[in-house]
Amino acid sequence: MTAIHHIHHIPHSSAHAFCVDVLGRLGVPAEEARVCAETLVEASLRGVDSHGISLLGTFAERIHSGQMRPGRRPLVRREGAATALVDGQHGLGPPLARWATDLARDKARETGLGAVALRDANYVGALAPYVEAPARAGLLAVAAANSTPRVAPHGGREGLHGTNPIAWAAPAAAGEPLVFDAATGHSAAKVTQAAEEGRPLAPGIGLDPDGRPTTDPAAARAGTLLPVGGALGYGFGLLVDLLTGGLAGGPCGRQVPPVTELDGPYGCSFFVLVVDPASFGGGLAEAARSLAADARATAPAEGAGRVRVPGDRAREMREQRLAGGIPMGAGRWQALTRRLRASGVDPVPEVQRD
Repeated sequence: MTAIHHIHHIPHSSAHAFCVDVLGRLGVPAEEARVCAETLVEASLRGVDSHGISLLGTFAERIHSGQMRPGRRPLVRREGAATALVDGQHGLGPPLARWATDLARDKARETGLGAVALRDANYVGALAPYVEAPARAGLLAVAAANSTPRVAPHGGREGLHGTNPIAWAAPAAAGEPLVFDAATGHSAAKVTQAAEEGRPLAPGIGLDPDGRPTTDPAAARAGTLLPVGGALGYGFGLLVDLLTGGLAGGPCGRQVPPVTELDGPYGCSFFVLVVDPASFGGGLAEAARSLAADARATAPAEGAGRVRVPGDRAREMREQRLAGGIPMGAGRWQALTRRLRASGVDPVPEVQRD
């Protein structure tokens, strides 16, 4: 494979306007388009390009097919003082997940804990923005989302569960929140990105259709992804399915439809837990500050540079990209525009690029 090295840089404001324009042409109401655009652009700013503006192609395909249904309102099917079960009615994931997180936050303010299970939510994107917002308000938040079963169980060669990300954020006294967001399985979006950019995968990410380790993104897309960290990613991947589809009464594991099927409901679920530290010992923010200070003061291992805490790298990348723009390789940009045209967005709106 020959790598494509030419890189464009897109100002974040232009990227946001581009996403809103595309979504509007697909019939997405203005407020939903704004929330989706914020979610995708924020992921790109943080350096999570696999879940950033290039995923606009996925949204376009699923809206065009009818799998994602703009304009659907969340319905509360069951509710308690600290809990809620919400039906997303196959609407757009980011507005639904933000609404569910706000509901969990409000419940936590009232009772000390707020937990919301959201089913039929579609793809919600990167989880960090959902948990960071409550943390900035002094609350602890945990979120998870399940997805199509492309990740093998530890020691297996066939998909059992999705890449199933989990994220948390905690307020830190006199500092930025700690924010952790990671998939429990290697990301299918990163495999797609590698294929679009014409570069190989790192070892340990996927298996080919015959169950053999591969660094060829095309072979990995046709085969199976592996859990991150072996048994650790496998265990947490199962936990995510139980927190999301299990609690919501939605599909789990192999019950979740394949991501390649666009004509039927996708059916993935989202879970968020928000905790008010004031209802417990009250020292969470100071503990987070102390842990972060001790971590940063730890002598780095050889070749490591320095020790960061969860959220540091994303904030550093965000500052760089706010100043210099969001990088977009020529191959990835061409792949995105092809997908948009195939989904009825033709001509593709112009976007400022250097």
